[in-house]
Parts: sequence; structure tokens; C-alpha cells
Amino acid sequence: MRNGGRRKIIDLWIEMAATDSGRVKLFTGHLVRGALLNLIQNADPDLAQKLHEPHQQRPYSVTPATPVAHQRTIRENLWWIQPGEQVRFHAGFLQDHIGEKTFQKILEGRPEIKLGETPFTPVRIELKRTTYEELVKTAQPEPVITIRFHSPTQLPIIGRDFPLLFPDPRYVYGSLARLWNQNAPPQVQVDTQQLHDWIEKNVYIRKYQLQTREIDVGKQVKLAGFTGTLEYLLNSMEEYAPWINILTRYAATANTGAKRTTGMGATQKIEHPKPQYQQQT
Repeated sequence: MRNGGRRKIIDLWIEMAATDSGRVKLFTGHLVRGALLNLIQNADPDLAQKLHEPHQQRPYSVTPATPVAHQRTIRENLWWIQPGEQVRFHAGFLQDHIGEKTFQKILEGRPEIKLGETPFTPVRIELKRTTYEELVKTAQPEPVITIRFHSPTQLPIIGRDFPLLFPDPRYVYGSLARLWNQNAPPQVQVDTQQLHDWIEKNVYIRKYQLQTREIDVGKQVKLAGFTGTLEYLLNSMEEYAPWINILTRYAATANTGAKRTTGMGATQKIEHPKPQYQQQT
């Protein structure tokens, strides 16, 4: 049972080196998910089974693998990987017991990790733990929020059969708020309807550089989403303003929108330098 008062989110970064040559699809999010679930399966088969259950917001996310200190070699619409080449990916856990078990399993024996059929071995691991309460206490309202969507992102809308392919703040933060409430302790949950109403009156997109991108996630399935950078401007620093920063920071662990466990919706908050004030003499 989770500790209701001190639930944590966990960020896990894994760098790994290829031990053999291989080829993978250009978008690797679904392959990273398969590798992560294999690690969880080996650590806790019952937990892995629960994570496979359908019709649930899964309490983890992954990002696609990216090369470390080298460019990808692309031929025939595939990423060709040579022995010794290193790649890196991030896994975010919204319930700490899942992240801790995965982390311990990697530490125990540095197990082989496969992206598709290409084998790797971990060479560097980074772990960050943050409680939900700490995230709430340390996030201050900011007049401008800048976000970069690194992988294709699509937003689910309740009552619609198709996703939204534009970062309307009502649906970006509505989706994140529902995910937050599913995993956060009761004392730091947020009223999603009031948040939606506040955003509708106080948050708008000031500028953006976005594009849509289609990805191949295997089994002849292709998905589309938006990527790029945008700025949200807040008209008020009161009421729900801190929640925009809280949920933006949460998105860096959780990913944004639909298909988060396939590597879609990888999100980064771009920090703005704080203004420096010169003291008058």
C-alpha cells in the first residue's frame, strides 16, 4: 500500500550502450515501453500484469530513445545502430513503488535491455525523487509559461472519438489535472472543473512554433501529433495560477495527453531567467 501522505514521483534516466549492431524504427517510444515493461516483469510479475490492464491511465511514461554524443545513422527509413553507440531515455513514474522496483532491478545486475531486437547494457543511471507536496509548495505562479513538446502530442477530449492536435491550454492542463488527481494524495488534488473555467478566462497562447508529425509505432499503426514550442500567457497570478506551473512541471515526468506510455507527449518546461534588479545607491 502506498503511503498516502508522502507519495512521490520518480524520474529515471538510463544511458545504455549497444552490445551488438541492429536496426530500429525512427520513433522508438513503443520499443522503450517494451523494454521498461520487461524490467518491471522481471522485478514484479503481478505489478506488470496490472500495468497491462486496459482502460486505465497508466502511472508511468517514457520518452523515445535519443543518441548520446553522436548523430543517428538513418538508412531505408530505419535507425542503424553500431556496437558501442550509446542512447538515452527517460521513464517517469507517478507512483513511487513502480519506479523504485524498476530502479532496484537495474542496479541488481545491469540487465540486458533490448530496443526491439537490438541489445544494450546500462552504463549510467540517474534517479530523482519528488513528493507531490514538494511540487505544490515549490511551484510559484509565473506570468509566462514556455513549453517544448519533444515528441508528437495529441490531447484527448471527453465525449469525442478523435484527439485534438493543437495545445489548447484547457485540454493540456485538463488532461494533466485528471492524471494528477489519479495519483496524488487527496490533500493536494485540484478541482478540474474550476481549473478548466479559470484557464478559459485567464490563459491564452501568445506565440508558437508548432508542426504536426506522423510516427510509426509498429503493427502498421501510424499516429499523428504536434511538436514544437509555445508560450502561454497568464492574465492573473491569483487562484489557479500556481497550478499552471505545477502541472507543467508534472508533465516533464508524466508526458502530456494520450499515448504517454508509447513515448508521445514528451514535455519540457523552458525556464526563463529571473530578472536582475540593480540596487540604487
